[in-house]
Amino acid sequence: MNLRKALLVWALVVAAAATLGLPMGAWAAHRWGCWKYANYTINWYNGATGDYWYIYNEEARTDSNSWHNYTDISLNPVSAAGSTDHINAYNGFYGANGWLGIAEIRGYSGCTIYNGRARLNQSYLDNGSYSRTNKKHVACQEVGHLFGLGHNTGSTTTCMNDQILSAPQPNSHDQSLVNSLY
Repeated sequence: MNLRKALLVWALVVAAAATLGLPMGAWAAHRWGCWKYANYTINWYNGATGDYWYIYNEEARTDSNSWHNYTDISLNPVSAAGSTDHINAYNGFYGANGWLGIAEIRGYSGCTIYNGRARLNQSYLDNGSYSRTNKKHVACQEVGHLFGLGHNTGSTTTCMNDQILSAPQPNSHDQSLVNSLY
């Protein structure tokens, strides 16, 4: 009987560890749920205007520490917004709604993203309080969310920290996590 109780307790501990391990592991690694694209080649539509077009392009594709150049992600520039394997980037005056930028998953199956949208809110970002570095930080973060990363307040060297606006680039932890997903 004691052996039976010991085995039962052991089985419950293993079950609890397995059940809690997935969400706790995802949190510890700053994953954004289970979201990710089907593969590392993703169509990139930059529908932003003015300087925001350059900000998105720099953070996503052209800067040496951009997502495209810093990770295994390959962003394929396309000339129109799309709904399959697309990230569509925009800016606009979206009102006083509490967000500087937002990442939205628009089409998906299970945990696979088909279509994501990143938006930068000029209602706040153009009020004179935010530098170009701050805007780049927000753009980098929203694109990072669409690759499957959550916020990372444990590091001040990443754009995935939503408590600061001074690090407009992914860090080595972000790179490793993105590369492990794709």
